[in-house]
Amino acid sequence: MKRLSTLFVFLLFAASLSAQSVEVRMLYGKPNDSTEKPIPNGENKVEIRKYKLVKCAEGMRLTIPKEHIADGVWGIEVLPSFMKAVKGNEGYWMSARGMYGYFDKENGGYRTTRSVMPIYAMKRGDNLWWGHVKKWRFDYSFIARATDGNYETVLRFRADLVRKYFDLYDDIVIDYHCLKGEDATYANIAKAYQRYQFENSGVKTIKERIKEQPELDYLTESIVVRIQTHCAKPIADISSKSPDRVKADFTAETEYPLEVHMPFGVSGEFVQAIKDSGVDKATFVSAGWNYGGYDGRTPQHFPVEQSIGGEAGLRRLIEKTQSLGYQMTLHATNTDGYTVSPMWDEWWAGKLKDGSYDRGSIWAGGWCINVCQVASWSKWVPEELKKMANLGVRGPHYIDVYSATYPNRCADPRHPATPEQMAVIQNKILAESKRLMGGAASEGGYDHVAANIDYINYVGREIKSLADGRYPFATGVRPLWELVYHGIILYNSDRATQNHTRGKCLYKLEKSGDPRWMEGDGVVDPKISLKIVEFGGRPIFYTYKFADVPRIKRAWDEFVPVRHLQRELMTDHRQVGENLFLTAYADGSKTICNYNEQSVVWESKSIAPISYILINPDGSIYVPKPF
Repeated sequence: MKRLSTLFVFLLFAASLSAQSVEVRMLYGKPNDSTEKPIPNGENKVEIRKYKLVKCAEGMRLTIPKEHIADGVWGIEVLPSFMKAVKGNEGYWMSARGMYGYFDKENGGYRTTRSVMPIYAMKRGDNLWWGHVKKWRFDYSFIARATDGNYETVLRFRADLVRKYFDLYDDIVIDYHCLKGEDATYANIAKAYQRYQFENSGVKTIKERIKEQPELDYLTESIVVRIQTHCAKPIADISSKSPDRVKADFTAETEYPLEVHMPFGVSGEFVQAIKDSGVDKATFVSAGWNYGGYDGRTPQHFPVEQSIGGEAGLRRLIEKTQSLGYQMTLHATNTDGYTVSPMWDEWWAGKLKDGSYDRGSIWAGGWCINVCQVASWSKWVPEELKKMANLGVRGPHYIDVYSATYPNRCADPRHPATPEQMAVIQNKILAESKRLMGGAASEGGYDHVAANIDYINYVGREIKSLADGRYPFATGVRPLWELVYHGIILYNSDRATQNHTRGKCLYKLEKSGDPRWMEGDGVVDPKISLKIVEFGGRPIFYTYKFADVPRIKRAWDEFVPVRHLQRELMTDHRQVGENLFLTAYADGSKTICNYNEQSVVWESKSIAPISYILINPDGSIYVPKPF
């Protein structure tokens, strides 16, 4: 009888879902990716349609056939009726990164053009709705906005950007799910999406992968020190939006001179100094070892840059680092190509539908031309990976930006690739890196390569941007990404929590290719150290400065008491008091982080100001030294 009653309730719930309508706004006229609600004005017409959700195996599905998107439509806004609220409602909106906001504003908005995971959510009262974008995941903006106190959480798909490369090739498909009552938590969203990733995307836990990947066992207990950089050219002082940007299509005669920062021999002394300081386990990433220096003449990497010691010097550095019990790996750039490269060939350049080059920003090598991964995989990358492995490196081979942005696309008829197809090639390259060198790594938290990544440098920069006052519409950031991927991918959570014991950067320019980023004011913020613990991250440094050795040691000492948790899945995160947060793990461990300026008592346990306690599975408690 109980089962029949439960089934009846479920059928009623499913019927109510199918009755839910989804408002779809077809946006015509001039493209405008602002946060504000589109207003019909002259040629800017808004056509409103209603779509019904259809029950499917994974929830309730919205499908917008590509044939429904007329040629004049540049954007498609999706607004379910259950993702609306009004000022004063209990609940919040939440992006894939975990950026969230309460319903406490009259007007305003938050927008991100890219999402690290293809999910988003809105909680109102006891119901938490979350959406999972199944198709067009690389072509939408997430928007939360309030107009006269009326909130809506919107996905805006960009047909005009797709059409720069291809005719529309897929329907828009989004699955929706509802969590109710006590189950309506962002931790449960993470569990559901994590389960989907396990079942459909080839994602495996660290514990599973260690069985075939001994280098990963070491990696989980180490911190990362990225030697940034051995050498590099200055970044051209020209914006990629400037009409003078073509001047950054350098040749061997016009490129900027190479500046040496830390030759291989000095790098060996740097590694030794870190060992002498008492850091037992570290993974070093050699950035700027390649021909032309950091970002200098890619996609060509060989020969090893002679001005910093050449191949013989790099081999000695690798051998020395390994002899000290550390891992040594290489930084590679597979996506950025430059006209100054001896490998320059318009054949491999990513292209738009009109045949023009698919461009990025201006970096040390000049104005970036995106490398088509299909072309590179078919021509040189497999052999180049073998040459890198032959240098003797073992550990997570680092490929820049693969997980820090969406995959590129290419309309060249000789090697066309949608971003979905490009992601397949990225995963092949990462998998081959793991096979040859024992691991693979990249930069950010975009999860189209999650099945083949061992660590990332950071998830995003939302925590930093929020602290800098960039998002007044938002309330904060919760570890939604971490709840999905802790125990699967090693990470540091944010640009704000990198290099954290160095203090704030003394320069406004924070491009990683600029050596001035390596300078810090030395003022340590213990709340940043605490954020690393709360979000389950691990320290990482970008540096070639000997002055950072004691700062690296300090970060190491902070990491050691909690590093065993890197192997565990994160199962829960919630606020348990004012400025007090609980993070739980699959082995039964819990951290309670106190951001208050005074001690607090939680369940009879005292927690010092701006500190934490670790409750072990056996009930014992670890109390750290003050940050």
